[in-house]
Amino acid sequence: MYPNRDEEYDRMRKLAISIILDYNITMDDYPLDMDKLCKRMGINVVPYSAYAEKSKFELFLKRSKDGFNVPRNTKHKATIYYNDKYGDHLTPARISQTKGHELKHILEEDKDDIDDKLCEYFSKYLRCPIPILLYLGIDTRQELISRFGISDEQAGYILTNVNRHKYKFNNKYYDYEVLLIKQILGSWNEIEPELIMSSSEETNGLFDDLLEFNKL
Repeated sequence: MYPNRDEEYDRMRKLAISIILDYNITMDDYPLDMDKLCKRMGINVVPYSAYAEKSKFELFLKRSKDGFNVPRNTKHKATIYYNDKYGDHLTPARISQTKGHELKHILEEDKDDIDDKLCEYFSKYLRCPIPILLYLGIDTRQELISRFGISDEQAGYILTNVNRHKYKFNNKYYDYEVLLIKQILGSWNEIEPELIMSSSEETNGLFDDLLEFNKL
């Protein structure tokens, strides 16, 4: 049986939101410093350049031109290794995306890279949450790039998802997305009750206590 893709992407949104809630991320934290966030989560972040030996660097590049992760074990913390050689291919936005991508692998203890599209979606959503864009009315590439530190290509992808959300939900929010808005912006009272949708799928316990506490 093939997995339900809508449910999988919904799971990525909930995973990103749970991190934002757990680590008290606000608008002041954007563009999101992935190194700082990973450190708070007990995850090491190491650039390829930390290893001066040419053979080591070439070994890393063979593993991945962008980055990879080593899971936590009994002796070492989980670690994200990333290529920090800026150039046409590698930009700060691309490197930040890679860190978010590898973070998802670590959090879900992925055995391999069988579904990198979910990791890419998770990283973009964490670094540029769609409900915030809807709430603030942000709908241009330039504003996305300047506020969230993403690339032009990433901005185009995110705006496509914003438009899909508008088409499907007509500017409504799920209850757990309202928690996201409240956390990041410190405001949610302006959202009319009729614009808040109850979760149609299980939240795996991630938001149950918070939803009860906030009486959404």
